Amino acid sequence: MIELCKRLIRYLQVRNAIRHADRMQKLTGKRHYVIQVFGKIRVYDRFRINLLIRQGILHKRLKDSVELTQVCLYYTKPKND
Repeated sequence: MIELCKRLIRYLQVRNAIRHADRMQKLTGKRHYVIQVFGKIRVYDRFRINLLIRQGILHKRLKDSVELTQVCLYYTKPKND
């Protein structure tokens, strides 16, 4: 029962993060990524992800966009695509 509640809460967190990423993409026109950092679901654009890579929080291999999209839970498409 507790595991079910944890899964439901995590599902709601991911769903809300996806909605937030879509809204931010519509406002800025940039690609946004839903990624798990330190056990929390976060929404970042590419600039913020590069900042986290420079700070050593995220792995250097995530500079490659293919690697990043494999690690992300969800990512938006930019407006020009």
